[in-house]
Amino acid sequence: MQLESKIALVTGAGRGIGKAIAIGFAREGANVVAVSRTTSEIEETVNQARSLGVKAMAIRADVSLAGDVQRVADGVAKGYGRLDVLVNNAALRMNQLGRKDGYTIPFTELSVEDWDSAIAVNLRGPFLCIMKFLPLMGESGGSIINVSAGGGKRGMAGRAPYCASKFGLEGLTQCLALEFRATNIAVNSLSPGRHSVLTDQSKRDLITRDPGTIYMKPEMMVPPALFLAAQNGRGTTGQHIEALEWLMQNGQGGEQEWRVRL
Repeated sequence: MQLESKIALVTGAGRGIGKAIAIGFAREGANVVAVSRTTSEIEETVNQARSLGVKAMAIRADVSLAGDVQRVADGVAKGYGRLDVLVNNAALRMNQLGRKDGYTIPFTELSVEDWDSAIAVNLRGPFLCIMKFLPLMGESGGSIINVSAGGGKRGMAGRAPYCASKFGLEGLTQCLALEFRATNIAVNSLSPGRHSVLTDQSKRDLITRDPGTIYMKPEMMVPPALFLAAQNGRGTTGQHIEALEWLMQNGQGGEQEWRVRL
C-alpha cells in the first residue's frame, strides 16, 4: 500500500474530488481526516474509509475561519499526533456565490460579498490550513497538495473571483515549495486538466441537456494525488500537475476511460 499508516487530511471531503481522494487514500492504507462544513457528507466519507480497514475521523469546519481550522489541528494532534499529507481541496465555485443560476457572473454584477467569499474559502482557507497544520508535519517531512483548476492558469470571462483565488493558490504553492524544501515538505498543486470534474447536480444537469458536454470522474484525481502524497522536499515539489496529462503519461488511461457517461 502506497500510504500505509500515513495520516492524511482532506478538506472538502464530503463530495466530488475531496471524497474521491479521501477514499482513494484510505484504499492505499492512509488514516483519513475528512473535513467539510456538512457533517452528514463527511460522516459518509469516514464510514466508507473505515470499511477499508483504516482509521478515520470527521471534523466539521469552515476552512475560512481561523478558529475552526485551529480546532481541526487540535483534533488531529490529539487523535494522531502528526500529519503526513494535507490536501487543500475545499473551494467555492461560481454557482455557489450570490447568484446560483450558472457558473459565470459578469464583473459588473459581482458583489463585494461574492469576491470576499471566494477568496476566503479558496485562498485564505489553504493559507490557514497550512499555517495551523505545519507544526504537525515532523522531521520526516510531508506533502501538501493544493487542488487547483484551469482557472488558476488562465483567466475566464465571468469567473473573476474564482480565477483570482486559484491564481493566488498557484502563487502560494510556488512560494511555499521554496520555503519548505529545507524542512523536507513538498508543496504542489493538482488540477483536472482539459475538462472539469463532475462535482455537483448543476454539472449533471448540463450533461443531460447537452450530451456533448464533457466532465470527468472525480476518481481521475486519485492516482496523481497518490503520487504527490508520497513526495517530500527531496522529491517533486513546486510543480503543477494536470491529472489527465499525468494519467496518460503514466499509462493509467485517457479521456475516454475517465469521462462521465450518464
